Amino acid sequence: MLRFLPLLAAICLVRGDIYLHSPRGSNNRLDEANRNRNNANRLFDSQNNNRGGYNVGGTYYYQGSSVHFEWTNQHSCGDENNHCELVLQYHCDASMRDGATTGTIPHNGALCQDYDCATDLKYGMHENVDYYQNCVHRERNMGLFIADKNLRGTTARYTRQNNNGNRYGFECPEERDYYPYWQPTPWKDIVIMTSTATRCPYYQSESQNVKSRFACIVPAPYFQYHRRCRGTSQYVIPITREECEAITWNFANDANPRRLSCVNAITFDPTRDAANMTLHASWTEYPSHGVPAPDCVEAPWSRDNHLGNG
Repeated sequence: MLRFLPLLAAICLVRGDIYLHSPRGSNNRLDEANRNRNNANRLFDSQNNNRGGYNVGGTYYYQGSSVHFEWTNQHSCGDENNHCELVLQYHCDASMRDGATTGTIPHNGALCQDYDCATDLKYGMHENVDYYQNCVHRERNMGLFIADKNLRGTTARYTRQNNNGNRYGFECPEERDYYPYWQPTPWKDIVIMTSTATRCPYYQSESQNVKSRFACIVPAPYFQYHRRCRGTSQYVIPITREECEAITWNFANDANPRRLSCVNAITFDPTRDAANMTLHASWTEYPSHGVPAPDCVEAPWSRDNHLGNG
């Protein structure tokens, strides 16, 4: 699966008004018989208009062959009116699929076949539910520029581009909107095209293609307790080592007897295990993707408000 990300600022990226023509970009289309796509939230947030994109078709490429890329971006590139950076990425996973409906994959397993949305082929899927679950309960980067936006939550689900926390498949909004991203991501970089070629060494060295990432792993019972029993809409997973390693949790010290019916649904027996069980979070290194650093070149020139060549 390919994705094309145009950055409109030095670090902030959006995916609006860019159309991939070769290979054919879906713009969230599947098999619509009408000119407009049916669901802009199906797999990802393209921020394009409803008439862009191509229906799913049978395009195949042989291993080792060269693939020609062609796209158009509306808001110019390499022009005095706009600082433009384009990032081309790919992601491979056996569970990725187009699906057979234009509906968005459910977040609730009870709505999927065999209570498992990851294996329900009815729905298209790029990232998996665990990736999204981690995103929506992980602290967002509070140092990012948000202009005058009122972000309605403290997790990575909320960004300047997605202040209401809308869901687009299992995509993580913060990872989509910022590059290079500081948390682990399944997406691998192919090339960065930038108006400021002096930034190329930075992009190439910071790419997860070649550089590992660190993230906090909280104990599953701790995560479940805070998510299910406390009903918190705030983050459960911190993004700094200090805050992560400070998490030391014992059920007996935090439990509220009125919540026991909820706690009993968690994957450990609190009356048997938790009284003497102290849980710790772990600051964990995720290795690089182990592929070459992405290419980085000067962005090609295009003019404003013209979805064409030159």
